[in-house]
Amino acid sequence: MKVILVRHAQTEWNQRGIIQGHMDSPVTKRGALETSALLEALTDAAYPTDCVYASPLGRAWHMGQALADCFLCPLVAESALKEQAFGHYEGMTREQIQSNYPSEAESLFARDAQFCPPDGESLTQASQRVINFLHSQQAVAPHQTICIVSHGQVSQGVLALLKEGRIDNFSSYAQPNASYSVLDLAGDKCVTLRWGIATHLLKLL
Repeated sequence: MKVILVRHAQTEWNQRGIIQGHMDSPVTKRGALETSALLEALTDAAYPTDCVYASPLGRAWHMGQALADCFLCPLVAESALKEQAFGHYEGMTREQIQSNYPSEAESLFARDAQFCPPDGESLTQASQRVINFLHSQQAVAPHQTICIVSHGQVSQGVLALLKEGRIDNFSSYAQPNASYSVLDLAGDKCVTLRWGIATHLLKLL
């Protein structure tokens, strides 16, 4: 099964450095330009996509709608594709967390995939639910090409697990808004992975 993994376009909270998690904020004007650039790039690549699955959070759903229209295929909301839940840190900036919760901030920002924010989930837990979704899709449609629209943090964990078999190095798989990765899944293995494709965004600089 081929998977096109897309990160949503820039939002107002992305721009302001606010942690979103399961909260949301509108796509910016730049985000709209990023979406257009991504659609053009994927049209040129001519991926024969059978279905788009998107996180139901507004910023990802907005991108999912654009992609489904581009690919002329169905769009399905999938809660397993949501961002990592950051609990009571959502809606706060990094600086606010470091000021208000200094000991917790050290764990949150130490690249610790096992750290679970209060009332949230760890990156390991969030990434595994996406992996479980991919495996379930592979079981029912092994020869399809699907597009999934998710979020920055959880996508890093997913890519690390698929590429390396462990999540420790997830920060190496960071990617900008409206970038995409291409995965070829065979059984329990990811046989090909191209991640963080963002050349289509260079013209926006």
